[in-house]
Amino acid sequence: KQWYQRRVAITAGENSTGNLDRAKTLYERVLMMEELIYGELHPSVASTLNNLADTVLEQGETAKAAVLFQRALETNEIIFGKDHPDIARNLNNLGRAFKEMGDYDGAKTKLNKSLEMKEKRYGEDHINLVPTLMNLGDLFNLTKQPHRAKDVLARGLKICEKKIGMKHPDSAKMLRLLGNSFYLMGDLATSEKLLNKSLDILEGVYEGDHPYILATRADLGACSRPVGTRVF
Repeated sequence: KQWYQRRVAITAGENSTGNLDRAKTLYERVLMMEELIYGELHPSVASTLNNLADTVLEQGETAKAAVLFQRALETNEIIFGKDHPDIARNLNNLGRAFKEMGDYDGAKTKLNKSLEMKEKRYGEDHINLVPTLMNLGDLFNLTKQPHRAKDVLARGLKICEKKIGMKHPDSAKMLRLLGNSFYLMGDLATSEKLLNKSLDILEGVYEGDHPYILATRADLGACSRPVGTRVF
């Protein structure tokens, strides 16, 4: 048991520092141990499936991530039923994987269901709504619906500002996506302003060439290009 708890802690640390290959290997070992100890239908197994899916999604393995997120969802539905808070989180994660795969209709269905469940449980301005609002906003940007994206992201940013402050990385991510919405609407000045604000926050949180910093810098560079030539 002590070995297992230490392994879980090490795995989380590897993932947080960006060592994704190492984190993936450790999560796979933890999953194997949990399935041996608890069986397949256990909350810890669902949690590790979710963490492993997060890791492989960061590595670009979108189809594998979707399978793992789906398995985590089905496990939690059996354990907790379909109205549990973990189900809303699982739906958000599965919607995110579908979005990255390019299955925008599937992503929209999962994300809207997640948001509906969260609003019902937590209300309209709870911090737990932020990940789903972020994914929905990104989805609307990807499907060239920037006005819808702007409304969703502005709502999420307002929650961030109220609940976690404007120096939090989630606030920076929301600003970046909102900047992309204004770019798509042709308002390059506002887009650049929001992206610079996002970059300032990220550079205060992360070191070096973190992927979030590089992505935001790339978006800023694209502000000088005509709308329609930039690839999101």
